[in-house]
Amino acid sequence: MYHLRYDIQMLRERLKDAAAPGIYTLTKYCLRCKNLWLPHGKEAGCDGIGFSASLGCRYCIFLLNALKHFDWMEGLHCYFKLSGRKGRYYLTSWVFHVQLELYTPRGHPPAWHGIAQDANPLDAVLSGSPQTSEAYEFIRSCLRDCDANHPECKIAGQGLPTRLLDVHHEGAQQVRLVETESLPVGHSTTYIALSYCWGGRQSLTLKSENLEVMKLGLMVSSLPQTLQDAIAVTRALGQQYLWVDALCIIQNSPSDWEVESSKMASVYRDAYLTIAAATASDVTHGFLSRNYRELNAWYKEPYHEEWINQEACSTILGARRIHEGLGHADEHPRVPVLPWNLRGWTLQEQFLSRRLLKYHAYELRWVCQNKSACQCRSDLSCRLLAKDPMDSPTYRLESAQLAHDYWRHIVNDYTARELTDARDKLPAISGLAQVFQQVIQSPYIAGIWEDRLSLGLLWRAFDARYAPELYIAPTFSWASISSRVETMFEPGDYGVRDRWVSHTVVEDTCSIADGKDPLGRVKGGWIKLRGYIFKAALIDDPRGGFDYRYKVKTKFLGKERLRQDTWLEEFLATNEHGDVQRSVRRMRQPSGITTHDNEPPTSEIKDGAVVYLLLIGYVTYNLITVFYFMGLGLSSDKPGMYERLGLILYCKSKKKFEKFKSGLIAAADDHKVVTIV
Repeated sequence: MYHLRYDIQMLRERLKDAAAPGIYTLTKYCLRCKNLWLPHGKEAGCDGIGFSASLGCRYCIFLLNALKHFDWMEGLHCYFKLSGRKGRYYLTSWVFHVQLELYTPRGHPPAWHGIAQDANPLDAVLSGSPQTSEAYEFIRSCLRDCDANHPECKIAGQGLPTRLLDVHHEGAQQVRLVETESLPVGHSTTYIALSYCWGGRQSLTLKSENLEVMKLGLMVSSLPQTLQDAIAVTRALGQQYLWVDALCIIQNSPSDWEVESSKMASVYRDAYLTIAAATASDVTHGFLSRNYRELNAWYKEPYHEEWINQEACSTILGARRIHEGLGHADEHPRVPVLPWNLRGWTLQEQFLSRRLLKYHAYELRWVCQNKSACQCRSDLSCRLLAKDPMDSPTYRLESAQLAHDYWRHIVNDYTARELTDARDKLPAISGLAQVFQQVIQSPYIAGIWEDRLSLGLLWRAFDARYAPELYIAPTFSWASISSRVETMFEPGDYGVRDRWVSHTVVEDTCSIADGKDPLGRVKGGWIKLRGYIFKAALIDDPRGGFDYRYKVKTKFLGKERLRQDTWLEEFLATNEHGDVQRSVRRMRQPSGITTHDNEPPTSEIKDGAVVYLLLIGYVTYNLITVFYFMGLGLSSDKPGMYERLGLILYCKSKKKFEKFKSGLIAAADDHKVVTIV
């Protein structure tokens, strides 16, 4: 009833408005644009604006002029939409993924009752650079709002990192390193954390030999530009302390690095704010010197037109360009990805932070546990309410199931990123693993959760790579390879877990930590699974490329494609009975070839090399059932044990499922416990 009364009131005022003196219009109510009035939450197509404008509809004339101003006339398909906030009107283009918001600039009488007036025009909102007063006012307004209204964003504890940079007051030429245990007891200390890309080697880092010198002080001018910019922002926001990994962790001390890297969850969780230097691919580049308007091809000045409102008062009607609620135009897949989004370590730095300020390509963006906002004033808050688990704030995961779905998303994203040191594959995500473990309450086996082990094994390599030279993780873990990984089920597909039937029993698991971080680097591990084993022969066809090079052949299944984890090679192995046989293993990276070299090996595996298939389980869809097998080869250095080679999928129609399943179980060569390392 409330919305109905409001709609009737708005319609009466709009009809009165249309007939106001001095307005050139041939009709009191336009069937094309509906006089820019729609019932609450409704949408309407707006084809024929040009024709209606030629008849004198002043609303259509305004819209036509605005479309010409923003160069939207070519290939335009759009509709009007009244948002959930009454009085706000948007012209939306499916082509450009942006919207025009109609508004009256602050300080002018409203063009009609309820029109947006609570924000400055876009040219006053989008700052010219990250260093303007408008930029800092955006940051401070987000902080004030979060401090006042978001209890879930409050720092849970008062834990401090081992070391912080004391940036003193604005204008000081030096900063100094402080040991936080030396700070006064009971002293309330807040700090800002920096998330950035190292790029090449940093010219100045904390080392055992310069620790005492840095406590005395170091010149700001001696630091790389990104760190200088972070100090400037910290000072401008009235904060005294800054945490930067390169200057707060002793880089040439393995023991200090292990201890401090294991604290990443608390470092970013407890920070007053995290600054993300998203545009800088190297620490020397900085992030405050960008000219947003020169760099932003998307930006255009708002369109303004003189208007006469229903009280016959002269005013201004404007249209400003904003992004659609679910994304920015610069987030389109064809737009280059920001360097910060390509670095492995920054993923957990992003999601561990309670409050994140991202220095984006064209503006500043804010994300906390309750709100997502940007300088262009696009409404991004709905992203926090979306069903996509990646839009769920890390510290608001409500269930183990949501955490599992979220984790699979993280694996997909994380494995597409780059790490300077391949050994950081698990450490660079261990902080997130700590937070998730508190929700999931399960042992963590080198990137896989034990309570969903069978589902956790269903991943595949996205592209062709060689196996890493160094040991990173057991072969059953996605962390053991250097290529991008894709989980077999879409995260958030809640129906899959109800239809999934596991055919393996977990007998034992082990993950041997290599250092002081229990969720970081590992030097060994295994899983023991009881299940149905099928002996198979590998077929190598070099003409098939990475996707179709290898097939496995069994008596019951015939030939099926092996989705291999890496390129493969043949070798002589010892089985559990002590017999030597031809088997297959992952091919290590040859000398002179990088880990990202996708060139296939020239050597061919002769037909007949023995591999094994372990039935993991199956999932039933509407018309088909998909069976999942793990391809295994004998271990090259642990006789009687196995190493993962890849996945095999076998599809069967639902109609023939029962008969096929019975025959499959009967055709198994063995039902036993296998140890996968």
